[in-house]
Amino acid sequence: MLRFIVRRTLQLVPTLVGLSVLLFFWLRQLPGGPEYALLGEDATPEQRAALRRALGLDDPLIVQYWRFVTRLAEGDLGTSLQTGRPVLDEFALRFPATAELAISAIVIAVGIGIPLGYLAARRRGGVLDSAVVGGSLIGICTPVFFLAFVLKVIFAEHLGWFPSAFRQTPGFSATRITGFFVLDGLMTREWDSAWDAITHLALPGLALSSIPLAVIVRMTRASVLEVLAEDYVRTAEAKGLHRHVVRTRHVLRNAMLPVTTAIGLQTGALFAGAVLTESVFAFGGIGSFVYASTQTRDYPALLGFILIIACMYVLINLLVDISYSLLDPRVRVS
Repeated sequence: MLRFIVRRTLQLVPTLVGLSVLLFFWLRQLPGGPEYALLGEDATPEQRAALRRALGLDDPLIVQYWRFVTRLAEGDLGTSLQTGRPVLDEFALRFPATAELAISAIVIAVGIGIPLGYLAARRRGGVLDSAVVGGSLIGICTPVFFLAFVLKVIFAEHLGWFPSAFRQTPGFSATRITGFFVLDGLMTREWDSAWDAITHLALPGLALSSIPLAVIVRMTRASVLEVLAEDYVRTAEAKGLHRHVVRTRHVLRNAMLPVTTAIGLQTGALFAGAVLTESVFAFGGIGSFVYASTQTRDYPALLGFILIIACMYVLINLLVDISYSLLDPRVRVS
């Protein structure tokens, strides 16, 4: 197992290096520059040129990239041009919000998607199966931002069942330890604080979970149908094994292989794709900061944030590979 993990980890290094190169040179090709955002439209060409020299943007791209790599080796991702603070500090400040939102979305997607997909496969052709397939198709086709607006208007503004914005009620007194509001409330036993944070997560988490939920439902259904047709399942049922044993040991475990891959990919996408949901609910996470950075051409923040998100995405895929090998030992052998 250790050799398997080390081999997979080493295979990811060229991916991250190549991504850093492509991302660095691509960002420098974007029209405009930070001098336009920082100085405004009324700045003179001389002022803009002076700012570019001060930021080191007049140097050859290869020199700028080498400077970035040198700082990166020291654990320095640079300083945000918007706030003047280190990029790592900005990321650490906003990561808990996005992480809570992404975790809540994937918990909803997995908690509902796998049982629904399994039940639909067991009742193939029935009313439940047709409803699940139709609902999953709608979930995939519905834009996340549109669903977020609909949920906000109906359940927050009209019915008043859930808050409409922010991570917690403004003015709410709560102890902050980790930056994860739900976890902080549980750790300090401030149950009202934890519950308030959960209610603020409900609508954005549900909106963000729509596409992963639809993907997991369809993947689970297709995978379970495929496994149910295998000879070893029919043999297990013919031998008189208990239904629970057949479902868990023979059907679900083997059906989870492609579903695990889907869950891993969707989880990585949630961390990178929460921009619109965070904007609708004013959640203040990574996504909203990245969006603001694109408007100001904040190269250090964009490069640092995207690289960290890419590392998280790669790490999640590594965990998927490891879980794959645990579910099916033949993966390690191959």
